[in-house]
Amino acid sequence: MRRSLNAIATVSALVATVALVGPAAHAAENITAGGSSFAANILQTCAASYTADKITYASVGSGTGRNNFTSGTYDFGATDAPYAATDKKPESFTYVPLIGGPIAIVFKVDGVTSLNLSAKVLGGILNGRYTMWNDDEIKALNPKAALPNKAINVVYRSGSSGTTQNLANFLRGNGASGYKDSGTWATASAQSTPVGISASNAQAVVTTVTSTANSIGYADLSDAASKGLPFAALRNPSGAFVKPTVASASKFLAAQKVLPNGILDIDYKKNVAGGYNASLVTYALAPTANGGAKGTAIKKFLTYVINSCAPAKGPGLNYAPLAAALKAKALALVATVK
Repeated sequence: MRRSLNAIATVSALVATVALVGPAAHAAENITAGGSSFAANILQTCAASYTADKITYASVGSGTGRNNFTSGTYDFGATDAPYAATDKKPESFTYVPLIGGPIAIVFKVDGVTSLNLSAKVLGGILNGRYTMWNDDEIKALNPKAALPNKAINVVYRSGSSGTTQNLANFLRGNGASGYKDSGTWATASAQSTPVGISASNAQAVVTTVTSTANSIGYADLSDAASKGLPFAALRNPSGAFVKPTVASASKFLAAQKVLPNGILDIDYKKNVAGGYNASLVTYALAPTANGGAKGTAIKKFLTYVINSCAPAKGPGLNYAPLAAALKAKALALVATVK
């Protein structure tokens, strides 16, 4: 009888042990990604709060993000502009819209806290046509501002930048002469040797403007606001001056057409009441033929960004979550990731 009781106790202990151990835990995947510096703040925030797998995101610019995704250096990339027709691309991939936002025109000008600009005048400032802050063209848009008789210091992006490309397309679509569809500033602004100071990413643009007197540059609103820099209001097609905000970017982006591949077909000269026309969308570049645990991990993280992290945390970081139609398309595309 005692032996039977001991046997029962031993079996019970084994069962309890098995129950405590349970099924094998999921092995976390290490996912390496990078690209858009415009969206770096939100993507790094989402990566930090995501616990299922380890996501590492590098703010290196859209062009490097596309190249490193193509070469296989990154498991997924992020870009503010799609591949060009002549670019080398992976055989199997999809764009996945992630987040939107306004391009802020940041400035640090002696005695000036508010600035109105048209696309024509902004384009002339950035390509060196206007060299002094008290130029008559700038003064005409800012009659109440005490614009100084000081030289303009332009800060622009080096390398291949999706922010540069979107800004150039906004400028050329709204009356600024000489601008081209390119992510490289020298080509985009038609300058063999650009005037001003180059900066490696959006964060470096903001840092350089912060430390340079009478300067102007362009970056995501998230980084601009974090440094407390003022940003210009841009004149829209109806003649109203609109500041970059989550609301004004959201209005403009929601009025754009969604293409079958998930890219937003942005009409930069479209008149949207209260809309900020210099706005963009950042897209993930994700594999559709990897298979295995890594592909699944990428799909789950991007779904988390679209469904949970970006809507909850994006506005607080000055990003515009996807409008309903674009979000629906994003979820359909992310379902193809593997």
